[in-house]
Amino acid sequence: MKIKRIIGLIFILTSIDYSLFAEPLAVSVKAQSAILVNARTKAILFEKNAYAKQFPASITKIATAAYALQLKPNHLDHLVSAEQESIASISEDAKRRSNYSHPPYWIEIGSSHIGIKKGEELTFRDLLYGMLIATANDASNVIAQYTAGSIPKFMEGLNQYIQQLGCKDTFFFNPHGLHHPKHQTTAYDMAMISIEALKNPTIREIVKTIRYIRPKTNRQEPTVLLQTNRLLRSGDFYYSKAIGVKTGKTSQANNTFIAAAQEGDRTLIAVLLNVKDRDDIFKDAIRLFEAAFNQPKVERVLVRSGQQKYLLQLEGANTPIKTFSKESAAISYYPAEEPKIKAYLKWDKCVLPVKKGEKVGELILANEDGTKIKSLALYAEENVHGSMLHRIKKWLTHYKKIGFYKLAGMVLMACVIIVVFRFLRRR
Repeated sequence: MKIKRIIGLIFILTSIDYSLFAEPLAVSVKAQSAILVNARTKAILFEKNAYAKQFPASITKIATAAYALQLKPNHLDHLVSAEQESIASISEDAKRRSNYSHPPYWIEIGSSHIGIKKGEELTFRDLLYGMLIATANDASNVIAQYTAGSIPKFMEGLNQYIQQLGCKDTFFFNPHGLHHPKHQTTAYDMAMISIEALKNPTIREIVKTIRYIRPKTNRQEPTVLLQTNRLLRSGDFYYSKAIGVKTGKTSQANNTFIAAAQEGDRTLIAVLLNVKDRDDIFKDAIRLFEAAFNQPKVERVLVRSGQQKYLLQLEGANTPIKTFSKESAAISYYPAEEPKIKAYLKWDKCVLPVKKGEKVGELILANEDGTKIKSLALYAEENVHGSMLHRIKKWLTHYKKIGFYKLAGMVLMACVIIVVFRFLRRR
């Protein structure tokens, strides 16, 4: 239940902040920029230069996949024919000498690809596997061309999509992540993009796949695609809690990595940017995950049962209405995740007199996004009556409702009765 959905029912609404302080993870990483977030709550457990702009390299492809599947959500088995513009290539040196004046989506000779040829037909699904598992730059371009009609049009829409996610420091010039001096992002933005991407079941399935056989096409025999995320594969960096996501590397970006891990109902996402040694992206990710998963959950009582400090100033009451609650309210959380809790006082439409023990309102505890956690009923601690002035006003209001002529008639009738009574006494 979201608080904003009950605003219309509230007579008097007051908000109170509960400041809970996170205990930062005591861990160090080799990455120049890094962040660890809870995928559900978006709580930041660890950050290091998380808002500094960096080159993302192939983790760009996570954003490409998320946006492409938004454009074509039900076309996974549709055959896509590769056009020449999607597989056009250029040397890294030629790009640099031209001051990056060529189309920024042209593929660098020698970069990662799955050898797509002009006119080759692959399913949208196979292209996604090629892009996310084998980090194929040619597959990224074909996906962009297919889902938006042209790669420039796709990039225009992709950047708008990223902005809508609240990523203010990210702008992409191509769908694959090959270097362009203005193709930049931050660890924080990539975490937000990854959270959104992993909501898609197709992406979640692909990024945890270790080995995929790309079927035979009209131009190629079947090919085996191998996962580049070593947290998922047996070996020195295998991590049993890992569920994806994507590696990246260019000479300018160094090594980049988005990793996700799950324990119970808790999913954490780590983003590591600008890492010199390839092995360190996996070591850093495991170090962050373990530091977070090893923290014990703590419990804090926010409101104890009994007398409360909240007073209801009811118009016309001779005293403020003191309150009490019959139960306590507590929350549990991990020390590294700072819960941002607001308490909302929702007062009932009470009518004087108020009796002791009568419900007069409730205290609603909610997350930062307005999701209700718990509510506590508030009761009057003692009887509260209306003041003398309030009673007079109430009496006048009552007779005003009767109507002027009825009141005048009653007064006239009373006068007649008095006259008659006096006349009879004289006789």
